[in-house]
Amino acid sequence: MFDPKYLYLWIMFCSVILPFLWSFEKRARYYRSFKALFPAIAIVGTFFIIWDIIFTARGIWGFNERYLSGIYIANLPLGEWLFFIVIPFCCVFIYRVVLYTVKRNIWSSAALRISNFLIGFCAAMAVVHYDRWYTVVTFSILAVLIYVHSHVWKVPWLGRFYFSYLFILIPFFIVNGVLTGFGIEEEVVWYDDTENMGRRILTIPFEDAFYGMILILGVVSLYEYFGRKMGLDYAQETFTE
Repeated sequence: MFDPKYLYLWIMFCSVILPFLWSFEKRARYYRSFKALFPAIAIVGTFFIIWDIIFTARGIWGFNERYLSGIYIANLPLGEWLFFIVIPFCCVFIYRVVLYTVKRNIWSSAALRISNFLIGFCAAMAVVHYDRWYTVVTFSILAVLIYVHSHVWKVPWLGRFYFSYLFILIPFFIVNGVLTGFGIEEEVVWYDDTENMGRRILTIPFEDAFYGMILILGVVSLYEYFGRKMGLDYAQETFTE
């Protein structure tokens, strides 16, 4: 009989097993980029773990012990630590597959407009909901992150990132949906709705889609950077326009 205390760990295992096995597929060859990927995951994951520890301590979100293994590190369950390894691993895999499948940077010309819209939207959400910690922190960080990538660094791959993020959101919402209670009796991760907008996409807080963008954009950015530094042509590719 399935023991519910391992649910969070099972969710992480089920999320990563297929991308990991497909990493060795001869066309995508995702495994060849691991030495650029894992340092990126480690750096961004450290930032998110610190964020997580602070918000958990403040009661902005927390975890249902019914679905936890009982193993904690720095007051966070083991499944939560794995989340910041597994989810970026899987999402960058999707990013790579989308780049391989759609070789033209079809959103290249629209990237700046998308960035400007997101910057304005995020800034507005942060101002309007200034008294809600999850909302204001998430949208403020994302606005700054997108501004730096689009207007300061002017990275050439931003359009491809936005396009691939549409596909990333599909499994991201599936995993987050289960974690926030969709299809199970109780949520694995609970939220204090007085600290967010109180709006949900099914069971998922609206902010989570933008929180996820911070996580994946941060990892992709370092993944691309480390790839160029290491001279690894699979991390930063030139596609025909």
